[in-house]
Order: sequence, then structure tokens, then C-alpha cells
Amino acid sequence: MREVEIVTVLDSNFLIAVLRGKETPKVTLDMFDNPKTTMINVFELYFGAMRSIKSKEVMAETNSLLKSIEIIDFDRHAAAKAADIHAKLMSSGKTLDVQDVLIAGIVITNKEELVTMDINHFNRIPGLKCRSWKRGDYGR
Repeated sequence: MREVEIVTVLDSNFLIAVLRGKETPKVTLDMFDNPKTTMINVFELYFGAMRSIKSKEVMAETNSLLKSIEIIDFDRHAAAKAADIHAKLMSSGKTLDVQDVLIAGIVITNKEELVTMDINHFNRIPGLKCRSWKRGDYGR
């Protein structure tokens, strides 16, 4: 029997590790009752697949993985939150990739937590709950 579910949104780097078969022994996709990701992460996965030498194979693997994950859309609430985050970061002289700001907007407006390897730069965003899957900060 599983402990209480960790409610999370899985970042692209976690999903890429799953696709490459490099899941750590501590963190696997099946430990989540309801794994989620964002539409922005879907874009990043498809973009990587299309740039791959084995693009048809990688695209098929990506599609198979995405069928098992709930995908959270980028709506106007997430857009407004992301715009606010981006403006504040720029005003303070900090920058993040636009995709990461969009992901943060989605995660915050949906009251979720992000599981990522990029913990240091996501920690710059006030109000974003995130954990590092590489360090095992996921509570198990």
C-alpha cells in the first residue's frame, strides 16, 4: 500500500530521464498515483524528439509516455501569473527561460508542486513549490 500521494507536476528533465531509462532507483514514474506535466513540458519533449536522430522512434516513445500522464493546459490564469512572474524577475535583474516561467505559472495557479532537476533557478520564483528529483527531496 502506498503512502499519501505526492501531488506533483513532473518537469521535462524528469520525463526525459524516464524516456532514456535513467530513472534513479528512488524515483520512478509509477510512484505517482496521478502523474502530471504541463503543456509547455509536452512542447519541450516533442521539440527534443523532433531534433533527435531517431525522431520517429523517440516520438513514439514520447507519445506512449504522455498517454500515461495528465497534461495541465496553459490557460489565461496561468498566462497572467507567468507574465507577473516574468515582469518581476526582469525588474529585479533576474532571468529564466520563458518556458520555465510559463511552467511556473501553470504549477502555481493549479496549486501543484514541481519535481525538477533545475531546483536552483526555479527557487527564484516566489510562491512556487518545487523539489529536486536528483537530490531525493520528494518526501519518500
